[in-house]
Amino acid sequence: ITLVIWAVIRIGPNGCDSMEFHESGLLRFKQVSDMGVIHPLYKSTVGGRRNEDLVITGNNQPIVFQQGTTKLSVEKDKTSITSDIGMEFVDPRTQNTLFSTDYETHEFHLPNGVKILNVQKASTERITSNATSDLNIQVDGRAIVRGNEGVFITGKTIEFRMGGNMELKAVS
Repeated sequence: ITLVIWAVIRIGPNGCDSMEFHESGLLRFKQVSDMGVIHPLYKSTVGGRRNEDLVITGNNQPIVFQQGTTKLSVEKDKTSITSDIGMEFVDPRTQNTLFSTDYETHEFHLPNGVKILNVQKASTERITSNATSDLNIQVDGRAIVRGNEGVFITGKTIEFRMGGNMELKAVS
């Protein structure tokens, strides 16, 4: 055991070479460390040093940040955010909300410069365009529009264009 403490943790007469313990409860790793699964107990905070990148890698595995049922998963080919309630993106410098799914407080706006939002599945209470723009919904395969209390479509002009068959169905 003593050999493991000296060789792996590298505790010597001058302290520990691989990590530091601070009075605030902070544990700082001073070298590359293989953690597996991390369960922060205090404030669920993971961070790096000022002006230095905090690099977290998952060797051929996704990196998952999870709090309750809300989860951020970073994988090789995709990044996904899952939340039962909603999500928002906040600028850390200004604390301004850039994007939110909280329709009670924030109206959904695409960030400046974003003209197309591509999703496989979307759930929302309302979809609108501003008064001077058309609202275009384009689908490669099948589009299902469903409402718990009905679906209401209003506009100056409503146009449906299909390359194949179109089915309008009312189910009561």
